[in-house]
Amino acid sequence: MSNLIFSSVNKVFGSGSSRYVALENIDFEANSGELILVVGPSGSGKTTFLTIAGGLQTPTSGNVTLNNEAITRLNRKEQSQLRLNKIGFILQSYNLVPFLSVKEQFTLADKVKKTNISPQDLDQLLTDLDIISLKEKYPNQLSGGQKQRVAIARALYTDPEYILADEPTAALDTERSAEVMKLLKTLAHKRNKVIIVVTHDMRLKKNADKIYQIIDGRMSLLK
Repeated sequence: MSNLIFSSVNKVFGSGSSRYVALENIDFEANSGELILVVGPSGSGKTTFLTIAGGLQTPTSGNVTLNNEAITRLNRKEQSQLRLNKIGFILQSYNLVPFLSVKEQFTLADKVKKTNISPQDLDQLLTDLDIISLKEKYPNQLSGGQKQRVAIARALYTDPEYILADEPTAALDTERSAEVMKLLKTLAHKRNKVIIVVTHDMRLKKNADKIYQIIDGRMSLLK
């Protein structure tokens, strides 16, 4: 069973008068088949938590294990391979390649990782996200909400075990937000994935299996 575990994780930036505690003594566990929401105000430590979960940052102290492997002890190359093969990121900034069409965004992913979902499954995913008609469009021809949905599709295209999403519905209206969260919940439950969404948008809470809150770097379980 896939699982992600934080054990007494702390993250501190700076020192002396500029010392800032971003995360304090975090204990957390996510298991396969769960859609987990991590809520909190801006600056509370949510994004720091997510980047540590994905091996993009290392904690100042404490341990993070993924599939029983201590990712904090891996070297950079090993962490990169872990992210490539196991983790999908959905970021606020979209990170779409500006000179590639929507279709080509996925072709590019094929050059990096070969074991992606089938063309038929991709078309179904694009249909579920209501962007199937945009395959030949370029990022500068898309609205913010359309770019967000393409970024979601691209993260899911590689069929990762873990999906880490940073405000994935920020550019979406209430109806689209609900559709995206239903899709993520279905993926978690039916495909046995670990999906963690960090957000300040409490509209999303009804679809979550668990809800954690981070305030001033401290995490607590709400549901």
